[in-house]
Amino acid sequence: MNKVGVKRRRKSEENVKSEETDTRESMNIQNSVMSDLMSGADVGDSENKKKSNKSVAWTTDQRTQLFDAIIKRLPSPLDWKEIAEDVDGKSHTQCYDQWRKRMLSDLKKSVASE
Repeated sequence: MNKVGVKRRRKSEENVKSEETDTRESMNIQNSVMSDLMSGADVGDSENKKKSNKSVAWTTDQRTQLFDAIIKRLPSPLDWKEIAEDVDGKSHTQCYDQWRKRMLSDLKKSVASE
């Protein structure tokens, strides 16, 4: 096989591995979210935890966009990169963190108080 064919095969193999990793990562995040929903664990920020990134303010409109994007995709696996496309000015990591640390915690408190 010539060098070009070998390079193409290697790139193809790398793309498949990358897609498998992305899929596994997405499934891990989804399982974590579903686990958080089903458990009574507190997922809010702790005062003792160090924040690695500066806190970026979320508007009410952005939170609404995030919630709508999540609801639209349930019960299928949550792809945070796709969800972030529906939220103005936020990355997939910011969307996941906002959901897990703020919105999910608030949702649990709201359900528990009813």
